[in-house]
Amino acid sequence: MQNTKWPTGPKTKKTSYGHFLLIAAALLMISGCAARGARRVSADRFDYNTAIARSTREQMLLNIVRSRYLEVPVFLTVSSVLTQYEYDSSIGVGGLFGISGSSTNVIGGTTDVITGDANLRFSERPTITYLPVEGQEFSAHLLSDIPSELIFAAAQAGWPVDVFMRIGIQRLGATENMSFGEVSATETMDMKTKIEHDFQKLKRFERLIELIFILGDSEVIEVQRVEEEGKTERYLNIAEKVPEGLRHMLDELRRLMGLTNRNRFRITERVTNIKDDEITIQTRSVMAMMEFMARGVEVPLEHLKEGRVIDYGLQNSDGRETKGLIPFRMISSKNRPENVFAAVRHQGYWYYIDHTDITSKRALSLIIILFRLQAPTPSGAAPILTLPTG
Repeated sequence: MQNTKWPTGPKTKKTSYGHFLLIAAALLMISGCAARGARRVSADRFDYNTAIARSTREQMLLNIVRSRYLEVPVFLTVSSVLTQYEYDSSIGVGGLFGISGSSTNVIGGTTDVITGDANLRFSERPTITYLPVEGQEFSAHLLSDIPSELIFAAAQAGWPVDVFMRIGIQRLGATENMSFGEVSATETMDMKTKIEHDFQKLKRFERLIELIFILGDSEVIEVQRVEEEGKTERYLNIAEKVPEGLRHMLDELRRLMGLTNRNRFRITERVTNIKDDEITIQTRSVMAMMEFMARGVEVPLEHLKEGRVIDYGLQNSDGRETKGLIPFRMISSKNRPENVFAAVRHQGYWYYIDHTDITSKRALSLIIILFRLQAPTPSGAAPILTLPTG
């Protein structure tokens, strides 16, 4: 019986299958580019949101530190973020075929060759536009006292207003908060006395805030909103019947605020010609609040000794700030801090808020919100910088 040998073809055919797999994979990659742009939306949106939120905190912190060093605050706002994506893909297929046999025209023996190549390139070109927050309108907002209605609106919205009142109110009745301005040059010789007087005012004001919250929670005092002649008026009402254990606190509140024996007082922003049935609430401007918070910035001891900043007597000999006097605290460090809420570098040192400092975090959030409300970006301003960051 005669054996028949079946032709098996070139031994390199298996290799050609690898080329086909390569080409198929390239086609899949290129076809996936069409959906890649949609997948970038979530990632980029949250990445830019996180970056802008972090830079907003750091910019406000930096300006508070600048205020401590008697520098002028400077603000830039991110006006727009424009990101361009480019996808460039290409694919090529080529072949080299041989003819089996003993002819001299055989190319490369009996091997058939198929080649393929694929290229994919991706690039991102974000363009970020910054606007300077300045001008007459901005300055007017920044230096104007915030409306007292914001405090009541924040309380009704569930905001914890204790930090708001300690930072944002300058006067409640006859009790004045610690001053926010810098010490006058004409009072340099008596600076210690003035600072001590400021601390005494701060302690009285802190006690007043404490009494307000205790008596408010016990429903002894209440702020009511009344519509009168097309205007909204607010009144401080005192309950007719007061529990025995709270009467001494109410008497202390009346004494600190300079209230008469009436039980109903109209709230006003005037500080002169106050009637017996009126009570003054004087708020601060955003700039004044920043100046006040700046006193809680812990500066390096060497800067105090060099006279770069005013020594308010807030720091101990080790450079640490006395806690509890200012409802805001920034720590200074020569080395960059790790795992903190926010940190900025100024004059060779790092200034930061620790993650566990809830009061300072709330104070920073408050001043940022008030800044946005009181100092919006002027319309029609021209961009100061447009930077391609790719």
